Amino acid sequence: MIRTATAEDIPRLTDIWRRAATRAHPFIPAGFWASRAEAMARRLAAAEELEVLEVEGRAIGFAALDGDHLEALYIDPEVQSYGHGSRLMAHAMARHARLTLCVYSRNVRAVSFYHRLGFHAVDQRHESEAGEEETLMRWER
Repeated sequence: MIRTATAEDIPRLTDIWRRAATRAHPFIPAGFWASRAEAMARRLAAAEELEVLEVEGRAIGFAALDGDHLEALYIDPEVQSYGHGSRLMAHAMARHARLTLCVYSRNVRAVSFYHRLGFHAVDQRHESEAGEEETLMRWER
């Protein structure tokens, strides 16, 4: 089930984010993610749209959007590769005529995932917090 997040979901979603981001970005020290957990919790709470994927009563992933920009899409590392990310993206894509997102360029798995969904790279830029290059991607219906 995909549902709108509540304030009670934020600690669980922040934990999913931290664990999934650490796993997805081995080129960034794990401490980077841990040091940003409180800031991420605030960002999630402030997101215009925060959709939670719940299975058997447990949140296993989420998508955070501000307008037509996907700010975050994370799935619990314990249940990745079962189509949950695709399910959340299909939900977001059904509700928007266009979406943009930024992804670390070295996160080849994520870049490939978004390409498979029809996103195209439109720009490269340097993200100063992590010191990494990121790719701006866009999708339109």
